Amino acid sequence: MSQSTLEVSKNKILGGSISLFQPKKGFRVSIDSILLSSSIKKYSNCMEFGTGSGVILIYLSKKFPNSKIIGVEKNIALVELAKKNLLENNVNDENTKVICSDLLSKSFLKDYNNKLDRVIMNPPYFCLNNVIKSDNKLKSSARYEANINQWFLAAYKKLKPKGYMNFVFRSENLDLILSKLYSSWGDIKIFPLWPKANVRSKLMIIQARKNINSGVQILPGLILHNNDGSYTDECNSILNNKSNIQLD
Repeated sequence: MSQSTLEVSKNKILGGSISLFQPKKGFRVSIDSILLSSSIKKYSNCMEFGTGSGVILIYLSKKFPNSKIIGVEKNIALVELAKKNLLENNVNDENTKVICSDLLSKSFLKDYNNKLDRVIMNPPYFCLNNVIKSDNKLKSSARYEANINQWFLAAYKKLKPKGYMNFVFRSENLDLILSKLYSSWGDIKIFPLWPKANVRSKLMIIQARKNINSGVQILPGLILHNNDGSYTDECNSILNNKSNIQLD
C-alpha cells in the first residue's frame, strides 16, 4: 500500500507545535506516545522502533535538534507518511531519517549494533489470546505482538553498554516485562499512568539500561484525568509541551 492509497487527516498537537498527517483508519497518535516522548532526556544517537506516522520522531528531533535519530517502520506507506510529516514540520534531515525495515529481520539485527545511547518504542502490547483482534491491518500491526522479548533483543543489540531503552506497556503485564528484563537490563524505572486518582493503572512507561546491575524503582507516576474527565494540570502541561516526565 502506497501513501497515495492511504487516507489521511491533518491535526495539530502539542499545543499546535506539531502538524501531523495520520491515517484516518488504523492506529492514530495517542496520549501514550506523547507522554513517552516527554520521558526522554538528552541523547547523541537514538532509534525509534515502529515510528508510524512519525510523531515521536518529530517531537524528539525538535527537542534535541543537534542529536541524531532514526525511525524504523516496516510499513512503506507509513514510512512515506512519516517523511512527509518531517518535511511538514521543518525537521533537519541531516540528523533525522526514517528507514523501512522490519526490526525483527536478520538484516536489520546486523546494522547499528552497539551504536546508540537511546532506543524508544511504543510496542504492540495486547495479547492475541486475550482480545478480539482488529480487522484493520495498520491498527492490528501496531497493537498486537506475540513476543515482546524480540523487541528487547533488537534494542539490546543496538544500544551501547549502559544505554537506555524507554517504552510503554500494559501495567497488568509488569511481571512478564520484569521477567524478560532481569537477565540483561537494570536500573529499571516504572512510571505508572493513572487514568484518574484512585483508579488502577492501565499503562506504564518503563526505562531500563543495558548491562546495569541495579534493581527496580516504582515512581509516583502521573494522574491523567480529573473526575470530570478533563486532563489534570500536570498532564495538560506535558501535552502542551510545557513540561516533561522525569524518570531520573
